[in-house]
Amino acid sequence: MSPESEEKSVLKEILNKFLILNGVQAAAVIQENGEIIQSMKSGIRIDENLQEAIATLMLDSKATASRFGNAPLSMLFVEYQDYFLIIGPVMEEFYLLIIAKTSANIGQITYEMKRNQEAIVSFL
Repeated sequence: MSPESEEKSVLKEILNKFLILNGVQAAAVIQENGEIIQSMKSGIRIDENLQEAIATLMLDSKATASRFGNAPLSMLFVEYQDYFLIIGPVMEEFYLLIIAKTSANIGQITYEMKRNQEAIVSFL
């Protein structure tokens, strides 16, 4: 196994930890433009339309941050009828995206996001 594919494998293992959490449908490392670096999904498809929506959310969040004196994004939360998205920074231009059912435990998810941030950074 090449070093690059081994790194992707370990990153997938880290992302898979989120799928174990009740209600989590997807975990992905994304770039600011919505491009998916690595993802793990269960029962949901991240298609081009969703990627474009995520990129728009990221751009709008940056524009909003500029109104707050360029405060860094610490977390973006968007709730829909059946699902919610949480996007948190991992390192500059890279973010962790979690898609979960509204019944999922937000506190547990954000705790795991913070707990696994350094491990994710080490594979980017």
